[in-house]
Amino acid sequence: MLYETRTPRFAQCRLSLPCIVFPVTAVRRRRDEDHATYFAYEVKAEGLNDLLVITEDKLVQFSRTRPAQQAFLLVRPWDRSLLELPDFSADAQNVDDCTLSGSPSRGSLAGLPAKYETDDSEAHLRALRLIVHLGQPFAAFLLAQQWGGEYKRIASDHDIIAQVRDMTSVRHMMDVRTLEIL
Repeated sequence: MLYETRTPRFAQCRLSLPCIVFPVTAVRRRRDEDHATYFAYEVKAEGLNDLLVITEDKLVQFSRTRPAQQAFLLVRPWDRSLLELPDFSADAQNVDDCTLSGSPSRGSLAGLPAKYETDDSEAHLRALRLIVHLGQPFAAFLLAQQWGGEYKRIASDHDIIAQVRDMTSVRHMMDVRTLEIL
């Protein structure tokens, strides 16, 4: 699933963004903030620590007990480099080094040079590094679903820095999708 994600692309005034999705479960405006130019909201999302989002946009307030008609998502843009895949473009000139004869070994990448071969322990270490990296704080986008199914980014006055609530939930956050953002 992760290997099949595409790179982000921009076409026809839409951003097609592969990302890890965290559904927002509650948005509540902070009452202690009394500014005419922006609003401060406490945002809760599945699997993430609670966040404070400051924006000029007026958001619909909701919670699990009082759901909203409009869906909100916090998303982490997907970065293919997290998979630690080999860079084939660097070795495009070394095509002669590939041998296609014989059957590839269990850990090989089907006829690639030996330097790309991997064993189970290396794959396990890569997976552990991915889990640790996904548990680190990250810059998130807050998106609001529009009537056509696309999403609109809610601009924030500050970076939205999100973090997974605990390392055990990293394994369960595999809602990876490509969203269309207006």
